[in-house]
Amino acid sequence: MNSLDTPETIVIEKKGPLATITLNRPEVHNAMNLTMIREITLALESLNREEGLRLIIFDSTGDHFCSGADLHWMRSGLTQARDQLESESRELAKLFRSIRESVAVTLCSVKGRISGGALGLLAASDFVVAESSVVLAFPEVRLGLVPATIAPHVILKAGFSRSSDWMMTGRPVPASEAREGGLIHRICSEGSLESSTRELAEEILKGGVEALKGVKALLRQLESPMDAAVSYT
Repeated sequence: MNSLDTPETIVIEKKGPLATITLNRPEVHNAMNLTMIREITLALESLNREEGLRLIIFDSTGDHFCSGADLHWMRSGLTQARDQLESESRELAKLFRSIRESVAVTLCSVKGRISGGALGLLAASDFVVAESSVVLAFPEVRLGLVPATIAPHVILKAGFSRSSDWMMTGRPVPASEAREGGLIHRICSEGSLESSTRELAEEILKGGVEALKGVKALLRQLESPMDAAVSYT
């Protein structure tokens, strides 16, 4: 992997109290491979050391926010030892945890079809703004897999009942249903994603730096313990 100064899979921009991490693999619908996972994790660690930073937005190039795990990366798991598989799974879990525990507020600005591991990015973030045409899917069960790593975060947002429906059927979930379930916060019309994201960002940025940190710390303290769940999944 290249250094964070020249990332391969993301673009990082910072302006005052706002930073943007743009997923930048449009040729594969921004599918996550190990390089992207590591680069986003490093970017979060670096940005959260910036004084005065209040908000990190996750954006994307192309027509789809993120299609989940990269198929080439997944196929490599067929020949990997169990220790290596577990190690890489823990890196993905660390990414989601880094988003959830980010000192700065996190916001996903999403479009297109979003599936699998990409839903962990949404569930771990504080806010999600989505175009009305967005469709979510948990296809793992139809592929003979279990959506384990994202499960703790999805359950915290959507609850057991909806999560079991989505994960056991693997059916498409429209943006309106995801909003009812708490996985999406705001829905906007086609073509207005950028302006709607900016509008919410401006609302968040009205909060004081220490106050926003305090609210996030309070909410994390009131959440169910995550350590055991992450280790198990």
